[in-house]
Formats: sequence, C-alpha cells, structure tokens
Amino acid sequence: MPHQPEELQIQTVSAVRQAAAELRSRNSELFGFALCTDDEVRTLYHLACTRDWVHEEEVDDPDIRFIYVEWTLSGSDAPFDAISRQFATLADANYASDADWAAARDQRFHLLVSALRECREAGSFSPDTLLCAGSTDPSEHLEALAMSGVDAVNAAGIADGFARALGYGKHRKRS
Repeated sequence: MPHQPEELQIQTVSAVRQAAAELRSRNSELFGFALCTDDEVRTLYHLACTRDWVHEEEVDDPDIRFIYVEWTLSGSDAPFDAISRQFATLADANYASDADWAAARDQRFHLLVSALRECREAGSFSPDTLLCAGSTDPSEHLEALAMSGVDAVNAAGIADGFARALGYGKHRKRS
C-alpha cells in the first residue's frame, strides 16, 4: 500500500479526474467540487454541485453555493476509498511527537489542495468552478488550511465569496 506523498498525490489526482469526468457526463455544468475530510485528515470523499442546483437553492440560502457540506452531488466513491484507507493508516501511525503528527496531517491536507490545483491546471475543471478541500466539521486550524487552499486554486472573486459565506476571512493571508 503506497504511503509516499507522490504516490498518494497521483492516486488523488486520478480519483478527482475520474469523478470530474463522471459528473460532467451526467450533469450540467459544475459550480463546485470539494474534497471532504475530517480534522485528522483520515477520511476522503467528494461532493459537487451544479450551477442549476445553485440557482434553485440560492433562493432560500444565497450562500449555499459555497457551503460544500450541503452539496448533494457525487460520483463513484470507489476511487477515493483506497486513499481514505491510506489516510487512516497514516493518521493512526506512531509519530515521535504531537507536532510530527500534526505536520503529517497538514501534509495530507496540502496533498488534497495540490491534487485540485493539478486537476485545474490540466483542464479537468473550468476556471470558474469552485474547487475546495475542507473538513466537514472544521477546527480553526482546518478552516485556515481550507481557506489557504481555496485562495491557492481559485480566482480571487470565487475565493472572496467562499471567505465571506463561511466566515473564513480571518484566515486569509491575502485581502
């Protein structure tokens, strides 16, 4: 079972590309795609939403487009299951210190952001599709990681909307 970051990165990029292709083949244009995890970055699954869904739902909640945990669309979980198992193994591994464990957790999270960036650059998503990685019940630290990731892989206007809707502006390194 590969545990090297490069191998996990390749697997994650492949899983995202498969999910994106599956979702495009059966849905209208995507507004957003998210890689979802937990605060320990031990699980991984994906969610998405279409522009049509956003248009319907934003009547009741204008910020719904940015609340990835409320999105209802997904493709096959199979490509993400093996990565999730590997993340769990890494999260359960023995580390020399709590700081080493936290650094390994952050490395797994950054791997998700890097995979999204690679998929964006390869054309798997349109430039105006919101891409994010985030915890489904985030601590302040995971909120900061999520915001940093959104800033890194999205246009400024999209990242601004995400920060405003989720209250993550306090975590931004850019204004």
